[in-house]
Amino acid sequence: MSRIFLSHSSANNAEAVALRNWLASNGWKDEIFLDLAPQRGISAGERWERALNEAANRCEVVLFLVSKAWLGSRWCLKEFHLAHRLNKQLFGVLIENLSISDLPEELAGTWQILRLAAGRDHVMLRAVLPVTHEEVHVTFSAEGLQRLKHGLEQAGLDPKHFAWPPANDPNRPPYRGLRPLEAEDAGIFFGRDGPVIEALDRLRGLRATTPPRLLVILGASGSGKSSFLRAGLLPRLKRDDRHFLPLPTIRPERSAINGETGLLRALEDVFKSFGIVTTRSKLRAAIEGGALTLGPLLKALADKATPSTLDADAKPQPRTLIVSVDQGEELFLAEGQDEAQAFLALLHDLLIQDEPVVIAVFTIRSDNYERLQLAKELEGVRQETLSLPPMPKGSYAEVIKGPALRLEGTERSLEVEDTLVNTLLTDIEAGGAKDALPLLAFTLERLYAEHGGDGDLTAAEYRSLGGIMGSIEAAVERALKAADADPAIPRDRIARLALLRRGLIPWLAGIDPDTGAPRRRVARLSEIPSEARPMIQHLVEQRLLATDVANDTGENTIEPAHEALLRQWGLLQGWLTEDAGLLAVLEGVKRASRDWAANAKNVAWLAHATDRLAAAERLQERPDLATNLEPTDREYLAACRKVEAVLRAKTQRVRALIYVLLVGIIGSLVGTIEKEPIKEEFNWFTVMRPYRVANFDPYVLKPDAERALKPLASFRECAKDCPEMIVIPAGKFTMGSPATEADRDKNEGPQHEVTISTPFAVSRFDVTFADWHACASVGGCPDADPRIYQGDAWPATNVSPDEARQYVAWLSNMTGEHYHLLTEAEWEYAARAGTTTAYYWGDEIGVGNANCIGCGGEWDNKLRSPVGSFGPNAFGLYDMAGNVWQWVQDCYTSSYHYVQTDGSASPLCDDSAFTMVRGGSSRSGPERLRSASRSYNFSYVRSLDVGFRVGRTLTP
Repeated sequence: MSRIFLSHSSANNAEAVALRNWLASNGWKDEIFLDLAPQRGISAGERWERALNEAANRCEVVLFLVSKAWLGSRWCLKEFHLAHRLNKQLFGVLIENLSISDLPEELAGTWQILRLAAGRDHVMLRAVLPVTHEEVHVTFSAEGLQRLKHGLEQAGLDPKHFAWPPANDPNRPPYRGLRPLEAEDAGIFFGRDGPVIEALDRLRGLRATTPPRLLVILGASGSGKSSFLRAGLLPRLKRDDRHFLPLPTIRPERSAINGETGLLRALEDVFKSFGIVTTRSKLRAAIEGGALTLGPLLKALADKATPSTLDADAKPQPRTLIVSVDQGEELFLAEGQDEAQAFLALLHDLLIQDEPVVIAVFTIRSDNYERLQLAKELEGVRQETLSLPPMPKGSYAEVIKGPALRLEGTERSLEVEDTLVNTLLTDIEAGGAKDALPLLAFTLERLYAEHGGDGDLTAAEYRSLGGIMGSIEAAVERALKAADADPAIPRDRIARLALLRRGLIPWLAGIDPDTGAPRRRVARLSEIPSEARPMIQHLVEQRLLATDVANDTGENTIEPAHEALLRQWGLLQGWLTEDAGLLAVLEGVKRASRDWAANAKNVAWLAHATDRLAAAERLQERPDLATNLEPTDREYLAACRKVEAVLRAKTQRVRALIYVLLVGIIGSLVGTIEKEPIKEEFNWFTVMRPYRVANFDPYVLKPDAERALKPLASFRECAKDCPEMIVIPAGKFTMGSPATEADRDKNEGPQHEVTISTPFAVSRFDVTFADWHACASVGGCPDADPRIYQGDAWPATNVSPDEARQYVAWLSNMTGEHYHLLTEAEWEYAARAGTTTAYYWGDEIGVGNANCIGCGGEWDNKLRSPVGSFGPNAFGLYDMAGNVWQWVQDCYTSSYHYVQTDGSASPLCDDSAFTMVRGGSSRSGPERLRSASRSYNFSYVRSLDVGFRVGRTLTP
């Protein structure tokens, strides 16, 4: 693996070979690319260029051996421009006694320059030239070589170039469990070389562009984004101290500015580290004053931190400030919105300024990215994205063995048995990609803690702990067992579980109301019900929960060590599913309360009424959840009740008046509660029926024409703006995924055969905004929100399942035929189109086959694309994978235990509050685009990521 590229003139082959040999003897053996063609002709130059392009995701630095011959070579200058364009770290190694003024201006300001030809401390190096095999001797400055070694070690990405264990924590464990790796752990951060190099290259490119500059690192929960940022990217940026100055990482939690890991603490720490005397009060005032007051302080910091150059007359360019935000989804928690919005607004103003140069780097879960993308505070800020996909399977071996190798030669030397490595890799493969990295980390931490004291880790010891799958459940059982010795905890298991539930929900675990996904929360320990704390403490001791102490207040905080806990602990997942509806209601109340308070408690901001208010009132039936309501939340609900009471009284008076004036004219009913049936009838005769006669009646298939349709034939039963339909043939298929399919979820089984006995029709595309507007224009559907409209050819989203059913009912009314939402079985049969592979185009995601995070192509990491932007499946259906999720008929089932073999919808539900969605979206990872992948969402939810397509029953 070439990490270092040497660019040299053929006139300096001897110096190049000597330097390569010296680098190899100093730790970079087999990591150097050096083209030693006798003549620096076109073929040699092209080889170097091609090799650097191919190794762009591996190459760390490029060394230019600068001589008069190098400066006079067009190929050498071309190599410089290529490396500069790829944003590589550049070292100018002067092998002749040149002055800075001898270098072209475009080169002198770009490099880290080292002199090997100057000084009196020369050392002689031996080299053998290619082809002639002539032995020559080269002299270089010993001090210059040591400077080069130090510079390469500082620039080096390989963990071996970072001291570990840290001097202030010599007994630090090599495996960190569910906790993210920190900067101190850069020496044991393995498996992500390619993405780290890509991120560094992207940041160098951003530094060279005009403002604003923002990089968003996207990945699914469990992909290792926090460790990637903290132990992978930032320590390597910190070493490039000529160009970058990373501030301490900000984690928003519930207080993005004043919190323990907020902006204020980050500024305090970085100013102190550079000896700039200030106070917390002054920094807080600067933040409150916005970019106009904080900007000059940050510029002074950048100037102070910028090292001098070799050329005393040259003015060094100030270092670029890196403002990193980890777990960016926390910026959108209801309870932290005031500071989060102020933080984003301040960041916006800093990013658009020319000085100081600021780059913001966010990590955020892929399913939450749209919130950041659409945040009004960042309007006008260009956002670049970098996708962090699941770790390649081959990299897990580095994660297992690498940390142990760092202990070689120490008193804690650790040998990892090869059989253990193979067993772990086999178990990871069997378990699929979901949560593989956090589960492996948790297992290794436990294995080292229990069995690492004797200097080795073996497969037998691993098996005694129960393996990777189930490691979370096993740790919970250990916590329950440890509670036996605690007199403050009941002996009864059911009582203990009840305490755990009370201590976890909603304080530490909740539901994201926009995505329906579980999410962890950070709580003050004092918020946890006192009777549950002893039981919660046992989860802390098993490292399932993590605690911290605020430096300023001394208050203890607590949170799940990783969101994998919420997915891998079946009992907690079940509790969250049971409470999902009320948890979403709780979050909705807190959000609405915040908006109401932020708008001077104006009555226009009271969003809870009728059924929604009744759902909020149900929180009082669950005191454990209701205690999470703040005083402002309760005041908000009281105001909603007051308005509701006034409206109810008014409605009753109106009703009484209607009954008295029942013989009045129809016009007197307009504006009263009983108007809807009359309005509907009026709309039907005056608007909708004429529209049907003109736009549908002439185009609806006659029975003979319908029976004559052949498989894969297409038809449309309107003049315009209704779905084009494709005839899907009858047949059989195996529904679900085999146990061996990569990324398989347990809800995709058991596999079973389904028979589609008669042909049916499916819309070629998702229902589009043009289709939806046709329905809305005649009163058949609610108007689409203009804020999310992208164009007529885009899929109609932000539609609830009931609204999707309203559309198909309207379509049925217009045509007199049976249009419907697809069942899950119909959807998968249509999506597979006769295939049995993971995707309808094969077993690999490939490039440019769909719109998702990591799919490649024009729309990668962007919002939704127009329908038909990617190729169809074998049935001629477009976008059955990616772009937007698709509502289907079926309510939520956790597996196929209510099997229907005739293609109809499941007759029973595990939870009727949820409706199934299929196909994945532009914000999904590739695993969600598999034909068998299943997910679900709240039945009342409208989401920018969910649309639908329609089916039609055909006459046999």
